[in-house]
Amino acid sequence: MKRKMTKERFIEWAQSQGWRLDRFGHLRREENGKFYRIKISRIAVRHEVKSRAGWVRLKSGYFCNMSITPEGAITGLTR
Repeated sequence: MKRKMTKERFIEWAQSQGWRLDRFGHLRREENGKFYRIKISRIAVRHEVKSRAGWVRLKSGYFCNMSITPEGAITGLTR
């Protein structure tokens, strides 16, 4: 049975994957010299990378379309 994705469940998953909450409530991580963040709203998330122009969206998705696979990956994020 597929469990409904919630903001709290998503944060719990992300922290288990090495993401850390910042003071603004966003999840952040540095990887290969690049800075990434996941902005979280009440109903959706947005995965972004830091560039010279600012934060650029890589993927986004609504919680109602997201789920965690048996392998521990997130599905439902789209371009």
